[in-house]
Amino acid sequence: DVNDTVNVAVVLNNSGTALLSWIPPTDNTDGSSLTDLGGYKIRYGTSSGSYSDTITINNPGITSYLVENLASADWHFVMTSFNSSGIESSYSSEVSKTVN
Repeated sequence: DVNDTVNVAVVLNNSGTALLSWIPPTDNTDGSSLTDLGGYKIRYGTSSGSYSDTITINNPGITSYLVENLASADWHFVMTSFNSSGIESSYSSEVSKTVN
């Protein structure tokens, strides 16, 4: 079973960074309880729907991440969660941030 999508939000802060935060999923797509959450993947890039960079977080207890060293551009972010078997969820809704 694949985990439910992760809800993600981007918080505006210092130029060149984006603070992403989320609430961990609790259910699989079949409605059963998610008991083996393995972590998250943050995908991001400068074109909506196209993500050139990936950050893997292998700690399911983490609920925020600061993406740093972003160049001046419009950045687009999505996340997935994965279980201990490596089965990955579908993408979250995309969030965006403009770095000046």
